Amino acid sequence: MDQTDIHNRLSKRTFIFLIIGLLTLLMGSLVALANENRVTVLASTLNVRYGPGLSHEILTQVHEDEHLHVLGEDNQWYKVRLSNNDIGWVASWLVENEEVTVDNRATGRITGNKVNVRQFSTTESPILGTVHSGEEYEILYSENNWIQILFNNRVAWIHSDYVERLEGTPTALASSDSEGKQIRIGMGPTNLRQGPGTDTPIVTTVSDVTEYSVIEETDDWYGIRLTDGTLAYVASWLAEIVESNDSSTVQSAEPADTAAPQVQQASSLAEATIVIDAGHGGHDPGAVAKTGFTESEVALSTSLRLAEILERAGANVILTRSDDSFVTLNDRVYYAHRARADAFISIHYDALEIPNTMSGTTTYYYSESERNLADTINTKLTQQGPLKNNGVRHGNYFVLRNNAQPSILLELGYLDNDHDITIVNTANYQQTVAEAIYHGLSAYFAP
Repeated sequence: MDQTDIHNRLSKRTFIFLIIGLLTLLMGSLVALANENRVTVLASTLNVRYGPGLSHEILTQVHEDEHLHVLGEDNQWYKVRLSNNDIGWVASWLVENEEVTVDNRATGRITGNKVNVRQFSTTESPILGTVHSGEEYEILYSENNWIQILFNNRVAWIHSDYVERLEGTPTALASSDSEGKQIRIGMGPTNLRQGPGTDTPIVTTVSDVTEYSVIEETDDWYGIRLTDGTLAYVASWLAEIVESNDSSTVQSAEPADTAAPQVQQASSLAEATIVIDAGHGGHDPGAVAKTGFTESEVALSTSLRLAEILERAGANVILTRSDDSFVTLNDRVYYAHRARADAFISIHYDALEIPNTMSGTTTYYYSESERNLADTINTKLTQQGPLKNNGVRHGNYFVLRNNAQPSILLELGYLDNDHDITIVNTANYQQTVAEAIYHGLSAYFAP
């Protein structure tokens, strides 16, 4: 072997080692970069939103210790990719990375007696519970005159007037005290469940106003003991807190807002709050017509037409979605509870396994207390609708059975029926049924 061959072999070896070294460095950098762009969820449940801010609608939720990949940052919000490749935004103060950790957050000590803790940073938002003087909570975020804390394992807000900011972590994170708390349920049919969640079996339904002692609180649920000794749970938004008449009881720091509102039907449509729920959306198209349009599309366009008519009549209208976005069933019901809606109207179009076996419109209700709303609107659909009407039926749908507000679900045509699909995806049909629903609501709220 001559010197030239030896030199060539050494050069090749050197080149190979150099390439291996570069690849090793590159892989190490990629791993480091991946780890650097990954954050861990700190809250038990964290909302992922469509945009960087609390005003944006919720896309979905992630849970404690889940890892998210950060794609960008805007005004203390992280743009993240989820495990299913959806893209959303999360609050940076509710996830952990090298810059933001639990240890460098502040603590707040409560300075008022029985201070309301709220869902959002406004005195009009729902009350999640109360905190007491001397209790300490981890401060997650500050916005204007409001402070965000972790309360009963969920994010909540408290007015800054009642919080003293401290350094370091809380000495003992307090939870809402359930001892002695009384609640009243049964103002409308109220489901009691085996566990603290709408996905657990129903133990019984309370239809008469009854008071119970709260023995535990879990997130948004009260644990109560029934007369037979059974432990059952009721959603907090279906219950009223029974205030003590004892003159020695400390008054709330927000006395004008602590009492639960009285349930009272609006005396006219112009005074009513109507939640319009366009079914499906986003990655959930619902039924699909053979001509290509989807249930989510026609449900949304019908809902927008209905909203426009109702707003012109003076009603306060809330849409669960106003574009092609996915909204969870829980959130749809929550919008009705948060607004204390006078009526919740869920708009859908139907389909069956065997095409052309059904046609027309159907009105569904869950509770007998909602039968009048269903009958009134269905009468107008029968009188004004161009499709046949299938009447009023009981429907065991999530957005009905878990809804404390008057609620119905409308199926406005079948997307597997050759006749229906030539009509329902037209402006004329959607305007006609929207006007029929409007006339039904006008009659329902008439003095």
